[in-house]
Amino acid sequence: MRASSTPATLRLRHRLGSSDLEWERGAAWAFVQAIGLVWYYVDSNPVMAELGRSTCQRLLEDPSAAAGA
Repeated sequence: MRASSTPATLRLRHRLGSSDLEWERGAAWAFVQAIGLVWYYVDSNPVMAELGRSTCQRLLEDPSAAAGA
């Protein structure tokens, strides 16, 4: 587990029993879903598009979500 992870994230990972690889796969899945929100809802639902953007930003800022980190 990465030192930069928040205590809440570490507790969640511990309770789930997630390995680094499983956590990285989850982050990749979240990224795919979030990027879809950004482009699909850009005009029809700006709130959903912003949710996608903020999720992508959080993933990019979290070193524990980066593959191979």
